[in-house]
Amino acid sequence: MLNQVCSGWAVLYSLSERRFFGLCAWPSPQAVIVSDDTAEGLEQRMREAETLLILRMPLSESLGRAA
Repeated sequence: MLNQVCSGWAVLYSLSERRFFGLCAWPSPQAVIVSDDTAEGLEQRMREAETLLILRMPLSESLGRAA
């Protein structure tokens, strides 16, 4: 379900670690991987990562993406 809701992410579940992982599927200066024990927690972590990347993006880039 998260793969459909969060289209900019690849979502995986590790059976051995019993954790959800989100891997950013859009360009960023460095790899973005977040994890959580629950799907709800992972979705929150992904939203937080998106917000942080937008805040760090140069103004000209963020304006270009919004258009």
